[in-house]
Amino acid sequence: MSQDLSAAPARETLTREAIIARALALLQEVGLEALSTRRLAASLGISSPSLYWHFATMAELRDHMADALLADALPEPDAPGSWRSWLALGALGIRRVALSHRDGARLLAASRPNAARRALRIRGNLARLEREGFTLDQAGGVFIALSRYALGAALAEQGAETADPRAEDAFTFGLEAMLNGFAAVRRPRPGDPAA
Repeated sequence: MSQDLSAAPARETLTREAIIARALALLQEVGLEALSTRRLAASLGISSPSLYWHFATMAELRDHMADALLADALPEPDAPGSWRSWLALGALGIRRVALSHRDGARLLAASRPNAARRALRIRGNLARLEREGFTLDQAGGVFIALSRYALGAALAEQGAETADPRAEDAFTFGLEAMLNGFAAVRRPRPGDPAA
């Protein structure tokens, strides 16, 4: 049974997670420009100052909303599969969650990820690519390039007046081209198939 994220939680069960879920539902309803602490508090049936017990600012809440969107979008550093499929899943996941909510790409583009969680994931991601034959600098560049590509594509898609039926194919084509470019600079490892 799926949870109705649009319903306001009872006052006594108001948690950070419930506020984030309601904020994401409200984002879908009204968009990023109209999402305010006043509107969110009203939809939760509380006063605006009550939100500040959970989040110091609207910017902090938006950062947590972005973290919630990305939570299931990115594969773990130890996920099975080749480095190519692992990176592709990450880029596809970013684009998918950015497009899953009205103004989702703008929310992600403006957010600052949770520093502790981000540092842990970045270390694991970089270590995986180093094991796969990339230098540390190359690994960092790979993640910056792919995340910006995925988010930029989603921003363009959400900003377009009409949906482009070729958007998914174009994104996949660009992603494959980037992965081919990364493969060209990667140091071959023992046991790699011959080029």
